[in-house]
Amino acid sequence: MSKKKVVPRCHECGLGQVRPAARAGRRIRYKTIELEVPKHVEIPTCDQCGAEWMDRATARAIDQALEPRYRESLRALWAEIIQKITAQTSMRRVEQALGLSEGYLSKVTNGRSEPSAELISNLGLIAQDVEPRLREIDGLWRRGGARAGKRMRSEAKGAAGRRRAAAA
Repeated sequence: MSKKKVVPRCHECGLGQVRPAARAGRRIRYKTIELEVPKHVEIPTCDQCGAEWMDRATARAIDQALEPRYRESLRALWAEIIQKITAQTSMRRVEQALGLSEGYLSKVTNGRSEPSAELISNLGLIAQDVEPRLREIDGLWRRGGARAGKRMRSEAKGAAGRRRAAAA
């Protein structure tokens, strides 16, 4: 006696049946970048309204297919951004402004380290107007250090006043 496989109804439209479907042209936001899902990856899809349904196995298959493409995209963005920046200033100047260790940008550029999306975002903003943005960052850190120094002095004065009051 064989059991028939039950095909679930679509929760979106209530009319169609959800079945695995593989097709070209599907795009999905993977981490920070919108990428095309390879056409061989099957995603449960309603045959009536086209709604796609994600389960753990599907998510895992998409992750495995898109991670290499994501890394490739990050590297391409990196190369484009670093070229714009280094045409106007040194990598060391950028490393100092961002608090990166000396040689880190070179290490990433030469493939010995992977760039993070956050670093690429920061560099992308800097690349739009290199020197003014680096000056803004320098100013931010100078102001931040000045505020911290004032706060520490203020807290020290407050503690000394509390000690005097307690001694009296």
